[in-house]
Amino acid sequence: MRAGLSQVDITPPVGVELCGFGKFLRRRSNGIYDQLYAKGIAVEVDGCEVIIVSCDLIGLTKQLADEARSYASELTGVPVEAIMVCCTHTHSGPATVDLIGWGEPDQRYLARLPGRIAQAASQAHKNLTEARMSMAEVEIDGLSYNRVYGGKPHGQEVGAPLDRKVTIFKFSSGKKLLGLVSYFSVHPVVCCEETFKIHGDFVGVASNKIAGDYRDSVVIFLQGACGDINSIYCHKPEDVSLKNLERLGMRYAQILRQGLEEARVVPVQSVEAKHYFVALKQQLPDRDKLVQKIAEAKQNLRKDYLSEQEEQNATFQIHAGTAVLQKLDKGEPPETTVELQAIRIGEMVFIGHPFELFNAIKKTVERNCHPGKVFVVGYANGYRGYAPTEDQYAWDGKSGRAYSYAAYSVPFIRGDYPFHPAIGATLAQAMTKLYYELISH
Repeated sequence: MRAGLSQVDITPPVGVELCGFGKFLRRRSNGIYDQLYAKGIAVEVDGCEVIIVSCDLIGLTKQLADEARSYASELTGVPVEAIMVCCTHTHSGPATVDLIGWGEPDQRYLARLPGRIAQAASQAHKNLTEARMSMAEVEIDGLSYNRVYGGKPHGQEVGAPLDRKVTIFKFSSGKKLLGLVSYFSVHPVVCCEETFKIHGDFVGVASNKIAGDYRDSVVIFLQGACGDINSIYCHKPEDVSLKNLERLGMRYAQILRQGLEEARVVPVQSVEAKHYFVALKQQLPDRDKLVQKIAEAKQNLRKDYLSEQEEQNATFQIHAGTAVLQKLDKGEPPETTVELQAIRIGEMVFIGHPFELFNAIKKTVERNCHPGKVFVVGYANGYRGYAPTEDQYAWDGKSGRAYSYAAYSVPFIRGDYPFHPAIGATLAQAMTKLYYELISH
């Protein structure tokens, strides 16, 4: 086995709007707390190679991800279907996804971004050297809570389901540490709408800290299924948030150190990749209600006085409502396709998808496949919003119930139709099928 790791700086210029924590916030960055990177790992056995690049970003549009993968393939000769580009989902980076009002995209930054990501893949490929892979599972507590099912922040109650361990893959060549990859499910949201520093949140801070401790090593974070999982500290004013950022970052760094010490060699006799596209059903929204909401929002904006929040909400209703209305009026059907990708390194299979997946769906895939050997990676090769569990679709605004943020609000933020309630079951089934097709070769 040969492995190569790399990182390329993708930190945006100070002044770009940050993406996350609310709509039309005008949340312009005013400094860099920690650098953002595209971090690549290439693994090759007997002439077959796979590459994963993880970016310290909230996500990537399908267009950006496809361009990065295509260029990476040109540079390396590795097929596109064997290159995964995923994101950590930091909310303290630039706007790189198609969320209406969630940060103004910097077009100059976006124009350069695919090339920078491809360079991370290319450099990892160039760095290939004889190596071995080791693995550790570190039991953890007090890093996260389930924000939908019973959890509360700051250690009050964690709820369930959520990840109870961090999985760490260590790559070494002789006595030299090339780097490591950690896998965990958590929304990196230690900060809030009142914070303006650029950084990769606590997972990025921790990863960069460990990389600094081991000269020339690269430390990569792969995001799991965090659709309903928050970091245990979250949504506090900037002075508190930055203290919590350092606090949680140090805790995660210690977990990584423990994993480095406990990792045991696992055999890697081959690598392989496979992908396919899955059809997903959607639901058509009520056109009359959309028109009514847009009209109400326009009327609100004509008032002599509006609070900042009222102005933000009305502006959002007009822009998002108009986007969905145009989609309806074009006659676009309530269905779409998404790419699922599986990369196998030895017996370990990484399944990439473009969603904020609820943790229970990941747990289903693990039970269906092989717990400890399958890793469901979110925000991969594009971004399509949330994939929640079926119960969330009962929260549809009817009978006095609030709307589910994951099931109904986020599709609206994307200017898209809501998914069919069976999306979780459909994805779990498709991922399971992809896993078994890959390992049966």
